[in-house]
Amino acid sequence: MKPAYRLSAVAVCVGLLSAPYSVLAATDQPAYSADNILRSEIYHFEQANPLADFSASQGSSLELTDKRSIMGNHSLLWNWQRGSSFTLHKKIIVPTDKQASKAWGRASTPVLSFWIYNEHPINDYLTVDLGEKLNSTNEAQAGFKVKLNFTGWRAVGVSLNNDLDNREMTLNAVNLNSDDTPRSIGRKLGKEVDSIRFKAPSTVKQGQFYIDRIMLSVDDARYQWSDDQVKTRISEPEINFHTVTPQLAVTPENLTAVETIRQRLINEFVNGETESNLAVEINVNKLIQAFDALHIERKADGTLRGRHLITEKQVIIYQPNSLNPQDKALFDHYVILGDYTTLMFNISRAYVLEKSAAQKEKLKQMYLLMTEHLLDQGFTKGSSLVTTHHWGYSSRWWYISTLLMSDALKQAHLQTQVYDSLLWYSREFKQSFDMKVGPGSSDLDYFNTLSRQHLALLMLEPDDQKRINLINTFSHYITGALAQTPPGSKDGLRPDGTAWRHESNYPGYSFPAFKNASQLVYLLRDTPFAVGKAGQENLKKAMVAAWIYSNPQVGLPLSGRHPFNPPSLTSIAQGYYWLAMSAQPAPDKTLAAIYLAISGKSAQQAQQIFGQTIEPEKLPQGYYAFNGGAFGIYRWQQKMVTMKAFNSNVWSAEIYNKDNRYGRYQSHGVVQIVNHGDQEKQGYQQAGWDWNRMPGATTIHLPLTELDSPKPHTLMLRGERGFNGVSALQNRYGAMAFDLQSPADLERFDPKFSAKKSVLAADNHLIMLGSEIRSSDKKNPVETTLFQLAITPQLNAVWINGQKVEQFPYQTSLKSGDWLIDSDGNGYLITGAEKVQLSRQQQVSAENKNRQPTQGNFTSAWINHGTAPQDASYEYMIFLDATPENMAQRAKQFNSGKRFYQVLRKDKNVHIIHDNQSQVTGYMFYHASAVDDKWLKKVNQPSIIMAQPQGDKLVVSAVTPDLNMTRQKAATPVAINVVLNGKWQPADQSAMIETRISGDTTELLFSSYFGIPQEISLNPQP
Repeated sequence: MKPAYRLSAVAVCVGLLSAPYSVLAATDQPAYSADNILRSEIYHFEQANPLADFSASQGSSLELTDKRSIMGNHSLLWNWQRGSSFTLHKKIIVPTDKQASKAWGRASTPVLSFWIYNEHPINDYLTVDLGEKLNSTNEAQAGFKVKLNFTGWRAVGVSLNNDLDNREMTLNAVNLNSDDTPRSIGRKLGKEVDSIRFKAPSTVKQGQFYIDRIMLSVDDARYQWSDDQVKTRISEPEINFHTVTPQLAVTPENLTAVETIRQRLINEFVNGETESNLAVEINVNKLIQAFDALHIERKADGTLRGRHLITEKQVIIYQPNSLNPQDKALFDHYVILGDYTTLMFNISRAYVLEKSAAQKEKLKQMYLLMTEHLLDQGFTKGSSLVTTHHWGYSSRWWYISTLLMSDALKQAHLQTQVYDSLLWYSREFKQSFDMKVGPGSSDLDYFNTLSRQHLALLMLEPDDQKRINLINTFSHYITGALAQTPPGSKDGLRPDGTAWRHESNYPGYSFPAFKNASQLVYLLRDTPFAVGKAGQENLKKAMVAAWIYSNPQVGLPLSGRHPFNPPSLTSIAQGYYWLAMSAQPAPDKTLAAIYLAISGKSAQQAQQIFGQTIEPEKLPQGYYAFNGGAFGIYRWQQKMVTMKAFNSNVWSAEIYNKDNRYGRYQSHGVVQIVNHGDQEKQGYQQAGWDWNRMPGATTIHLPLTELDSPKPHTLMLRGERGFNGVSALQNRYGAMAFDLQSPADLERFDPKFSAKKSVLAADNHLIMLGSEIRSSDKKNPVETTLFQLAITPQLNAVWINGQKVEQFPYQTSLKSGDWLIDSDGNGYLITGAEKVQLSRQQQVSAENKNRQPTQGNFTSAWINHGTAPQDASYEYMIFLDATPENMAQRAKQFNSGKRFYQVLRKDKNVHIIHDNQSQVTGYMFYHASAVDDKWLKKVNQPSIIMAQPQGDKLVVSAVTPDLNMTRQKAATPVAINVVLNGKWQPADQSAMIETRISGDTTELLFSSYFGIPQEISLNPQP
């Protein structure tokens, strides 16, 4: 192949002192400016005079070739003799990790990376050196080695500050060691570097390498991984399969069971429900068109060419938003691996379904060529490609396609290499793929992305005994991973039904994990490899909890970093069916009834589905505490109220670089009310949403530029104390206590902003109480939002003091004794606030991911506490059954002196709310305190106590929302001692709560574990 350019031993010095590298091309900005640091400097071989900055030593020659390439159509072909070298001459200014991190906004490091193609494995190294004025022989400052024991493309990437080996500099002959050898000193990479030298191995006479896309850039500091070619500071250990004992023998029964599971797995992916994260394509012509767009071809000499493949996370090393136009155009020609492997799956699925032998053969050849290209691109065992983190999202469909194409892969002698490669890349989930249950074995992202793929991979093991051992071990592992309570904040299922990912309850991750885990249980059912009862029961608990806190979507406070894309049970309905049908005996009637309700099926349809008549589950009713997520759920008829706090164990909001930028107030004592159905249709729309006004929250109303997270990347703010959360009484009544304390050292946060917020939920109403509201912000007002709802043709009118208001725009003020009804039918009676404002107007806001302007028409109501308030407070009630008639009657009664509730105490230590209708009293002990009360005398811990007299009896519940855990250590029980007035004894002698009578008081000894309320019914002592 004739080269376009050729360079031999004569050094080409044009451009040797071109503009300084500050992790990008030259600009007029200071070298260490953020823009300069983030703009990657890329040497590809499409630019004019591409070899201008290169020189070659004696024995080396450089030329351009179009035989192979990564970026564009050409690469650098280096023909070398042993020990020869070539050098890239470029003045480089290497930022510190601190400077790189400041520029990008998270832990970062400057990285040197490049691609190298080797046609023949060599048991030796390529040496890469960096230094000043390097030629073929002088000493470098630092460098690293690349093992050449591979064929195909490999990506090499090292941190310039953390992964280089220091080179030694020899001192003059006067300075000798005791053995008369010259002394030397270590050299680190200096601030001024102008050369990168590539030195050929010395044990082989001659050879050639293809080099492409030499790049200096900023990358995430966590992700320069060691592999078989390069040693960095970060190693990802390889998978070591655990084997459970006793082993199951190779018997016809066990072999049949394994084959049954394999066929079930194939059937689910070929004929089953379409995956929500999978773009299924069944048109073969469109599959052929998509394949042709990849430009994969095999030359007559066997050379493979095709578009370059890259995972979504491998994009980061390029910093694509900062690339120059030419580099960006070449980068945009890359193919994202997730799209590539989705096409592989669709081709494999079409292959299984195809009846035409000719078409089937074409699909097979397409698939095999895609597999070979993928392996040739470096996606093979031992090749980290700098990093493959979040591997499951890119590769999940590669695993499944290999199961569907296993026979074709065997015939092409590719199955072993593919199996080894997939197993090697699965090491990111080593704690799961090892199949030995441990603290990190319950990763929800494993269940979400690779759990079923894991099973598919194990099916490729050709040895019968090994395959049976693997499936048996897998079954035991899944049982243990689902059954355990992981320590600290690690992923997994929790005792209260919450499911943790990213160190908190996270439906965005847990819902798909529930579905996939249920499918695994279903696939393994009724075989010797069935998932154990403990795992099934714990998964059922979590899925029933999800049914409780969804309607069918979860509320905005539980939506994580995607606040207006709330996860819905409808997306995982099939999971309830799978788990119901896996029970012994099947079906589990609770799960079956929930499945029917979610999927909108009737009792008559249940006969066809389950073989018996089962009534669809009615919507939950009552109050449920989930302190594993610092939230409570109140269900009343068709409505769901989500009450959300945060504390030192549970974060407030998950904010990313391009997600939820204005989500600061997502858990600030939020009380969101939704009817059953789509929340957007109920007025919760992003366009025009005022991010300062989450319903129920107390906030400082900031301009969006100040509300935007001060962190360019991740912010997951935690509270100052473990207390903050909810409690329940008899699963009918509930309470929330929230002690807001703003961080003291975070930019754009008022360190003096604080409040104490309590809610008592009983029957058809909520009692809202706030005190100790303080701020030092003299520019921006503090507000407590009653509601904020978009105005649509269906959600237009509100009622204010008996008047139906549809006027737009519209402003008014309300005071104590006034009432209103929002457009969702919730009534608000103002009982203790004098500056309530209501607005119907167009709002201009910003989208949470890209900050682009949005606008929409909204009705909002809020209590205005003014700027820099000191000890402000509020009281109001929300009625869930509001009509203009009953709200007018309630306001009339209130203004005539009737009180629906009593605030018995409201200070920095305690809020006590007594509901006159239900006779329930809620005690929010923000600190241990003694109280002057009919029932309680004192409590020794911050806690939430609830009490209700029932005739002569007294029912008492207690909990501390403090999980009493750290990010590493498991939650442990907290002793709560509650002293009651009077002498009481347990109504049920089997009660687990100890009672002690002393004089005229009774001490109750509660043990609060993981924020799960404990309850006791008491009789007066005769």
